[in-house]
Amino acid sequence: MPFARITNLLSFIFLLMSFLLLMQNSLAAQVRMFAVQSGVLSALAAAVAFFGGSKELFSVAVVFALIKVIVIPNVLNRAVTKIGIQRAVAPYLGTSATLGICAGLVVVAFYAMAPVTALKRLPTVDGIPLAFAGVLIGLFTTVNRRRALTQILGFLMLENSVFMVALLATYGVPLIVEMGVFLDVLVAVLILEVFVYRIRENFESIDVQHLGSLRG
Repeated sequence: MPFARITNLLSFIFLLMSFLLLMQNSLAAQVRMFAVQSGVLSALAAAVAFFGGSKELFSVAVVFALIKVIVIPNVLNRAVTKIGIQRAVAPYLGTSATLGICAGLVVVAFYAMAPVTALKRLPTVDGIPLAFAGVLIGLFTTVNRRRALTQILGFLMLENSVFMVALLATYGVPLIVEMGVFLDVLVAVLILEVFVYRIRENFESIDVQHLGSLRG
């Protein structure tokens, strides 16, 4: 059915954006990839709202797009400008190893979600393994990055993927819950921006490995 094909396509593009983000070498490019991924996810929410006949979920899609595609990327770009660092990667593992591990996480996600996809109770069920793979990749990205700002991006990727799992598995959660989550994430990013800027200002580095060496 068209709905299932659309959700599967958008879910695949969403996961592809995670891999493309990991391949970028600059903070600005990573922020752009995050904005594109968030745009794909808002389109997915709008598609589920349209085919499911949910005006409430459509409102969630619009607010999600405003916060995750416009507001948060602007906040992150402002932080990049303040910090003055364009090279962003600084992972514990190289790009090739990172992509290999993330590919393995996709396999793990499909294996873990096999009992769910076997039920075939929802037209969106085939996209759930891709969303869960996004959760694993977001978590791995957070722990694999050494710079605080790229760890924030990993956390945001993780939050996007958790929202996607809820969206595909339940056709979304109540509007009031989503609004609370969005506001919490926005406030968290604003606070983290201040902390990152202060860390850079006081210690001249946002490499968490360097900060760890300060422990005595």
